[in-house]
Amino acid sequence: MQRLFALLFLFTLLAVFAASPLEGADKPDSSAQLNALKLLHRGNLLENVNSGNSGGQISKTQIERFTCDSAGDPQAYVDISCNTPELRQDFSPDNEIGIVVDPEDPDHLLAGSNDYFYRFNNSTGARQAIVLTGFFTSFDGGETWLDGQIPVRSGNSGGDPAPAFDAKHGTALMAQLENTQGQGGPWAVAGDVSVSRSTDGGITWSEPATVMQGRGAGIGPATGAVFYDKEWITVDNNPASPFYGRAYVTSSRFLNGPFGSFAEAPIFISYSDDGGATWTEPKEISGSDPSCTFQGQPPFDTTDCDESQWSVPEVATDGTLYVHFINGQNESEWEVSQDLDSQLMIVKSTDGGATFSDPVAAVQLEDGFSDMPFSVIGSQTVWGHQIRWASWGNLSVNPNDPDDVVFFFSDRGTANPNATEGCFIDDNGFLDIGAAPDYDPCGAGPGSDTDGYIVRSTDGGATWSNRQLIDDGEGAQQWFVWGDHKPGGTLAIGWDEDTAPAPADTFVHVLWEEGAGKQTLGPPENIDVSVTHWAGQYAPQNGWPAACGPAGYSDPPVADAEGKDCNEFDGDYTGLAVDSLGRVHVVWTGLNRFVTSPQIDAYTGAPHDGYAQDAMYARR
Repeated sequence: MQRLFALLFLFTLLAVFAASPLEGADKPDSSAQLNALKLLHRGNLLENVNSGNSGGQISKTQIERFTCDSAGDPQAYVDISCNTPELRQDFSPDNEIGIVVDPEDPDHLLAGSNDYFYRFNNSTGARQAIVLTGFFTSFDGGETWLDGQIPVRSGNSGGDPAPAFDAKHGTALMAQLENTQGQGGPWAVAGDVSVSRSTDGGITWSEPATVMQGRGAGIGPATGAVFYDKEWITVDNNPASPFYGRAYVTSSRFLNGPFGSFAEAPIFISYSDDGGATWTEPKEISGSDPSCTFQGQPPFDTTDCDESQWSVPEVATDGTLYVHFINGQNESEWEVSQDLDSQLMIVKSTDGGATFSDPVAAVQLEDGFSDMPFSVIGSQTVWGHQIRWASWGNLSVNPNDPDDVVFFFSDRGTANPNATEGCFIDDNGFLDIGAAPDYDPCGAGPGSDTDGYIVRSTDGGATWSNRQLIDDGEGAQQWFVWGDHKPGGTLAIGWDEDTAPAPADTFVHVLWEEGAGKQTLGPPENIDVSVTHWAGQYAPQNGWPAACGPAGYSDPPVADAEGKDCNEFDGDYTGLAVDSLGRVHVVWTGLNRFVTSPQIDAYTGAPHDGYAQDAMYARR
């Protein structure tokens, strides 16, 4: 059996979302999931762009012009979201936060987010989230921040923020995804990658340059459509490098086969030598390797590593370019058929991106369909919660040794011992995500423990160490790992971590520094009582994921509301960057501010309340 079941399930989900007044679309504007579901699980498909509103129309132009300020003590923590009632930013989310530091000024910071602007039609239950790429700029080491939005060149939505600084050309850069939604159906059209540039340090931003151009309904039924997803950007800021000032952008190119079927998703790259103003023609770099045996489309006798996702480029001090990505084609590592366990792979270039090595597998992951429970919207999740989970993290190169490369990631560490053949496939060949209260068809949840890991290469990516546990968390779940090297070559790593072994209802964001250990950066985050992205919007009452709790939770007049308000999406990554002074700058999605939204809760009859998703920052 090929991965047709996954595609059919995807379109079944979309049909259900379109039909039900409880369903909506408030995931960010980026899309795609490996093997048409496992990594093509995105979409700002969840909100009807043509829905009505409460409180007046909000236009994309209004949003792009909107700015506000925030301030706080970075040595404690700062909520860098403005949280103003203007344009309903007092409850709307910021998630998927990334951050970089200016290599020439350690106090100059740039962060990005998926920045949501909601409106509701409470007479019909419809809702819309216009999602653009938010930026946060600080010139004083994170004490004060300017919050605004990156323009989009095409379409009506953006997201997947990836910030960078270009020291040679004096520009700040923000890569993002752009697409168009709400054009007569729950499809995302023309998934582009673009880069906007700022010549004043991140205060004002240009119309973006299109780097990679999609076509057709890439998340939809179109034949031959192209949709780019999960882009990332880096710049060679090393004056001694022969490629000093070159900016690189990578992304997955999802290509549709007939009638919207999944054809391939190789990694593509483009670069710029003029501060992000113009870009080269994108080209494929993910190559082939004997481990890439699973081929979902003919020819079946190749080993092309073209079902890949989440590429991250990184430049060493000598100009060597490394690109890390996740791949789902190593059948020999699947415990059961169609499990789609991933492997982390790397390619590298020593000539500024002109040519690349063959990919090398660095580590095999335990992130298959049988290894994790599911959320009500069909994504893999962490036991005790409903958030969308993925194992990917990033890579970092030692500033003192261009051959010393480290990958950061999270997974359950060992295969699910309860997995059986076909446990996540129903009698009709569709993906079976289980049912309430736990959505755990393979018994993956109880006893599971996701942790943060690293693998290391000291020979430029040719060979890799065994995985190394960063911190066991005393049995608490850990996810969204991101790391960097300090100037002396030691590691700084951040992640989200539950406050107790599963099932827990709160988490904290932590920082681990090599030689210093772990510290908590902010307050407990209330992930299971959310004001947006709450489970009751996507499942009827008899389908609430009560296993995520909170235990004994009620939402009057609903006496037993366990699972109703659990968050379904708080982004796909957090962020961390080290400056030239060795200070660590950390960003994450927080849920520590209780608010009320204008959305009428269909179950309580009152405005829905819960914890808002805010962009959090700390400096250590």
